[in-house]
Amino acid sequence: MIGIGGNGGNNNGTTQAEYDGALKKWQTVGPAHYRIVVAQTCECTTEFQRPVRVTVRRTPGGTGETIESVVDVGTNLAVSEDRRAAAKSVDGLLVLIAQGLALGPQDSRITYDATLGYPISVLIDPVTALTGDEIVYKVTSFETLP
Repeated sequence: MIGIGGNGGNNNGTTQAEYDGALKKWQTVGPAHYRIVVAQTCECTTEFQRPVRVTVRRTPGGTGETIESVVDVGTNLAVSEDRRAAAKSVDGLLVLIAQGLALGPQDSRITYDATLGYPISVLIDPVTALTGDEIVYKVTSFETLP
């Protein structure tokens, strides 16, 4: 794991260079097909906070991807269309991180996998004095598929 820190007034921030390095690693060595279990923490419905298993197929050359399935980890059943639309792949998490960092958050703590570069944990807090604006995701499982 690559732990991130060192940007911003509170010394908790993720640097753009660290993000760029993880992104390059993912684009270079990330597998073509994979499955992740990802959980989101938010001020949202319980359905959106339940961990989901996301199966992803990347296009040849890594120029795009397709989310094949999104399954609730607890029930092993397909999720609602709204939940499926909100599900994040690694590429989706990386886009979310880039957007969050571009806002100049007061706090950002992101950990990337040292080998593949995918995000393991994401905490981006645009304004620490406000509650409910945090972006929080955790990848608890990653599996390369044939």
